[in-house]
Amino acid sequence: MKAIILAGGRSERFGAQKAFAEIQGQYFYQRIIDVLEATNMFNKIIISTNEELAPKFDYSDVVVDAPQYKDKGPLAGLCTVMKQYDDELFFVVSVDTPMISKKAISKLYQFMVAHLIEDKLDIAGFIADNYPIPTIAFYSPKTLQYIEQALNSDDYSFKNVYNQVDHAWLNVEDIDAPEYWFKNINYQQDLDSLEQVLNK
Repeated sequence: MKAIILAGGRSERFGAQKAFAEIQGQYFYQRIIDVLEATNMFNKIIISTNEELAPKFDYSDVVVDAPQYKDKGPLAGLCTVMKQYDDELFFVVSVDTPMISKKAISKLYQFMVAHLIEDKLDIAGFIADNYPIPTIAFYSPKTLQYIEQALNSDDYSFKNVYNQVDHAWLNVEDIDAPEYWFKNINYQQDLDSLEQVLNK
């Protein structure tokens, strides 16, 4: 299995590149790599990013969005990596979810495997308050054709993809952990609040 860290966003609301924001003295992307490595589930962890940011990562496996998908959002990164690497399953996590946990990834994998044979799932992700979180999810290679279709349309949303394939969502509340584990850091104040909680 491959893991993909989506780190190509503009981070305009945050005011700086989120991949290089720090939580407890560690860059977001570094922390996520450590967590992914600790699961022992992935034979490769890939950072998906844009041309401008790519040289800034202190990491070997960095993939730049294909030129034809430039500025088309996170699906562009997912598509580019899936076309470059062959595997049975891809785990995706956005770089602005720095507190993703080993427990959450393992439980989601178990959830997908449990449904794989019976339901032939193509996407398994989390859901919070009835809102799917497609940027913490497993994707099968079958989704690639629908991702490409979305990128060639005028709707680059994950919803455009998951509505066309078999998918299921695991409730974030099923993970016995403080709820910050799945929260996006969108603004600097989000990070400040998280740091306060972690330092208590």
